[in-house]
Amino acid sequence: MSLTLLQPIGYDAHSCGYCSPPGARSGNSSRSFGFITEQMSPQFYQGLIERGWRRSGEYTYHPDMARTCCPQYTIRLRVDEFKVSRQQRSSLNRWNRYISGEEPKNGKGKVKPFELGLELRRCRDVSGMAHRFSIELVPAIATDETYNLYERYQIAIHKDQPGKVSRRGFERFLCDSPLGNTPVHYTDGVDATGLPHEYGSYHLLYRVDGHLVGISVIDILPSCVSSVYFIWDPDWAWASLGKLSALYEIGIALDMAAAGAEGMEWLYMGYWIATCQKMRYKGEYSPSFLLDPGTQEFHHLTPKLDQFLQVHSGYTPFKEVEAINDASVREEWEAQRKEDVNMAEPHEPRPKRADKLVMNGNDKPDGPDDSDSGSDSEESSEPNDYPSPPPPGFGDPNQFDFDELDSLFVFFNHSGKPAVLPYAEFRNNLTPIGRRMTKELVAALGPDMFASSPMELRTKALLHFG
Repeated sequence: MSLTLLQPIGYDAHSCGYCSPPGARSGNSSRSFGFITEQMSPQFYQGLIERGWRRSGEYTYHPDMARTCCPQYTIRLRVDEFKVSRQQRSSLNRWNRYISGEEPKNGKGKVKPFELGLELRRCRDVSGMAHRFSIELVPAIATDETYNLYERYQIAIHKDQPGKVSRRGFERFLCDSPLGNTPVHYTDGVDATGLPHEYGSYHLLYRVDGHLVGISVIDILPSCVSSVYFIWDPDWAWASLGKLSALYEIGIALDMAAAGAEGMEWLYMGYWIATCQKMRYKGEYSPSFLLDPGTQEFHHLTPKLDQFLQVHSGYTPFKEVEAINDASVREEWEAQRKEDVNMAEPHEPRPKRADKLVMNGNDKPDGPDDSDSGSDSEESSEPNDYPSPPPPGFGDPNQFDFDELDSLFVFFNHSGKPAVLPYAEFRNNLTPIGRRMTKELVAALGPDMFASSPMELRTKALLHFG
């Protein structure tokens, strides 16, 4: 298992792609905390997304769910309990009829049993069909074919200016990944053809007659398939490929579980936003669960919870919502809901410019206690300071036991040679800002996520400063 190295970036306010008119950007109303990682084990990232974190390329972030303009809730689906809706079944049946060339049947007949796995495979790589449909799971690497589809999609669907779409942006957003590949263990003798043999980042390519019509960008993790983004050919809008892609992603998780991948139970669908129509569809896959960011517990996405989150900003613990009378929530929702629901544009969180964290030979070292006072006036005047009280689910960096912080491990390249040492032996090499940001990162994730003994170096995170 590879080391997990985390470099603090800190708290940030930036424009929001969810509550802005198409083609425009809001003010700096979206607030989140983030870090950069050059390498991270899939097992560690599994633990992060279970706490509400999400990666975009090598940048991993968590919205401030008490202060951000459009709260983004982690949503997941239990795949072995998935109940296909009538609309989802209709979309898949229509797709299979197109591929096979079958004509829709008229009149009412006996409803045939619907088995998702069989229907997903019924028209894949089958000869004698009107069209040849195939899906292929490949590493998340940019090719001319995948980039060209991404470019067309961004310009046609999200109205990006042609000069603003770049291959490097595609690579940074949807190809670059810190996830180290570790093997997936299947039951001996089981045919795992077409399934991933390593955890990591992938592109699931959908082709019709050899033409690329869609790309699911996904992470395969020990307990889930994590959906990152979906790209589709604008000429195929009639096919509802976005709805189909979620079904095929569910299918991957089900097939992996059936082949013996222990713990594979979930499809994580990214973030769900109550007031954003383009993000709300994720709740249509049942049973879905939302993460309460304050308690870090998952709750079933009920109509009452949905309606409450549509009309209430800020953070309210989900257990308090569940205790409210159902009728009063619905009355408030009906009174306050808006006719027009915001339309989402692609949201690519980007790390802000990293402050200088490590001193060079010309810097004057500070005393060992300077970073622990939390009273540096120059630092506190920065516009994007770690807020007080902390975001829901985050710790307070000023309430740390510093002996515990000093026992954490740091990975550092010293004169080109990698070194691992306790934070207590390294912190005087950091600037005051570097020490403050280190405390904030540990507070945001929790000290239990960081290695504090040599035995934990492969299972938990190390602080990293280049």
